[in-house]
Amino acid sequence: MYLIKAPSDLFNIFSEYHKFADIFGKFKVEVLASYYPYNLKINLKRGAQPLVYTIYSLLASKQEALKKFIKKNLVMSFI
Repeated sequence: MYLIKAPSDLFNIFSEYHKFADIFGKFKVEVLASYYPYNLKINLKRGAQPLVYTIYSLLASKQEALKKFIKKNLVMSFI
């Protein structure tokens, strides 16, 4: 179910890129990605705690937008 409503939504995108609208548009994923037989191991140190900080500083408005983006995509299981 794609949320790109009509070609008019693509008015500011070059026409040669319209065929990629489903890739870059906002859409709901209904199919899981293909399975690959990788089983990568991450060795963790016993008792270690993850650091909680931003990778780089952002304006408060940008930080809030980032938090909303992450929350939305976690809910949709994109990340």
